[in-house]
Amino acid sequence: MLIEDPYEILVKKLDSSVPRLSPLGQKGKIPKGWVEYLKELIDSEDVKYLIKLKVGPNLLSLKRYAKKIKRSEDEAKEILDRLVNQNCVLKIGSKDPKYAIHQTFLLHSFPPLSYHKYSKDKAKKLAEMSFKNMVDDGWYKVYSGSPETPTVRVIPVQESIDSTKMILPFENVSKIIDDAKIIAIAKCACKTRTETLGIRDCKEKYPLETCFYMNHMAKFIIDKGIGREISKEETKRLCKEFNQKGLVHTIENFEEGTHSMLCNCCSCCCNPLGGITMWDKPHAVAKANYVAEIKDIEMCERCGTCETNCIFKAITLNEEGPEIEEDKCMGCGICAVNCSANIITLKRLERENIPKDFFELGFKIGREMD
Repeated sequence: MLIEDPYEILVKKLDSSVPRLSPLGQKGKIPKGWVEYLKELIDSEDVKYLIKLKVGPNLLSLKRYAKKIKRSEDEAKEILDRLVNQNCVLKIGSKDPKYAIHQTFLLHSFPPLSYHKYSKDKAKKLAEMSFKNMVDDGWYKVYSGSPETPTVRVIPVQESIDSTKMILPFENVSKIIDDAKIIAIAKCACKTRTETLGIRDCKEKYPLETCFYMNHMAKFIIDKGIGREISKEETKRLCKEFNQKGLVHTIENFEEGTHSMLCNCCSCCCNPLGGITMWDKPHAVAKANYVAEIKDIEMCERCGTCETNCIFKAITLNEEGPEIEEDKCMGCGICAVNCSANIITLKRLERENIPKDFFELGFKIGREMD
């Protein structure tokens, strides 16, 4: 009787999750590069234990996992600790921890945060394989969700909207930050990957630490030593600083429930935004339900800052002043907060249906990708 390769079992598990490994409409046709990447990331002696876990968000307690692998809880914990350190397992909680195999996008995004813990050769190899999976093999089309429903969305810079009464709670950056129980800042996985490969175009413009993790994910990366806790006040201050530098807020694409990440993205490294700014997936990220408009074009100073800062190429400076293409505008508000003449603002425009919660988002993407 042939025994199935545990890596093959792992890729089948991951291909049944959201986002999956195989291309749109080709479930089961897993690119060879993914298997090679997982073999480089996960020790061959430990992968047989990894496949006994479920893929997140389905969690197993330490007690149940120990029974499943027929080991003592101390032995099971030692195995799980190794798997967490290999950036393939998520641990939630401390008193009664629960574990799951990282979702596919986390298997892609968490290792860069630990490149400094690997040898230089291994870090570079992981970066090369990850970049090939994402770009050359086109996994960005799957990673960012279905063509109809992206996994993340843009949320506007709060100061770019005339009235805070117009901002719904799930689009309000300050409220999202205030509602978080704990916040951590960490390096951006996308920028760290391109920097490791020596191809980061924004190296002189933006710092590496631009991603915020919240709640259970913040606790996880703090415990792993790949991020540091920061206050809500510092988070808000940094958000404003990042906006002034031209970075765009993105967050998971659902309304209700606990968010785990608030990213500040550039056009040259960010994998979700890359579908729009570099590759061929125009709906890789959901737009904010706002669009930029000009309040008083006669007051325009024709400095060109709005045109320069718009990574989506939605603004053109003509003889009269800036002209905005609504179809291209993502509603991020970067143009508004950096306008010295204060003539740009965001107006409400309903154009995206946001899934209710994390589970509705996953089910919707899963149905649309088959």
